Amino acid sequence: ILAAQCFSCHADKVQMGGLRLDSREAALKGGKLGPALVPGDPAKSPLVQAVHYGGALKMPPAGKLKPEEIAVLERWVKEGAPW
Repeated sequence: ILAAQCFSCHADKVQMGGLRLDSREAALKGGKLGPALVPGDPAKSPLVQAVHYGGALKMPPAGKLKPEEIAVLERWVKEGAPW
C-alpha cells in the first residue's frame, strides 16, 4: 500500500513535507509534522489519521484509500509497524 500510494511523494527522490515512508526508520523519524507512525497505536499515528480523511491532512491527495486498505494499515501499525 505504501509503495503504491505514498512513494511517489514520500520516498528517496521526493520527500514532500520532509517525509519519507520507504523505510521504518524514516517513517518513525517523520517530516516537518513529526513522526508518521506510533508503532502499536494506530489512533495516534498521523499516517493512519491522514488516510481516514478526518482531519486537515488527507492522504493520498488523489483520493481516499479503500476501506480494506485502511484496515490493513491500521492492523500493521497496531502490530508495531514491522518492516
